[in-house]
Amino acid sequence: MARQIKETPILFGEDGRRFEENMRNAKCTVTPEQYKVMYSHYKTVLACLERGEAARKEWI
Repeated sequence: MARQIKETPILFGEDGRRFEENMRNAKCTVTPEQYKVMYSHYKTVLACLERGEAARKEWI
C-alpha cells in the first residue's frame, strides 16, 4: 500500500527569499543539440499517437 504524500512546506523569511532568487536566476542547461534530439523524439511520439488514434477510429 502506498504512503501518503506530505504537504509541501511553505518557505518563509530568508529561505523563501533565497528560493525565489534561485528560481529567477535558473539557467537552462539543455544545449541546442540536446534540444533538437528531444524535439525529434517528441515529434516521433506525437506521430505514433496520431497513427494509433487513426487505427483506433478504423476499428470502431
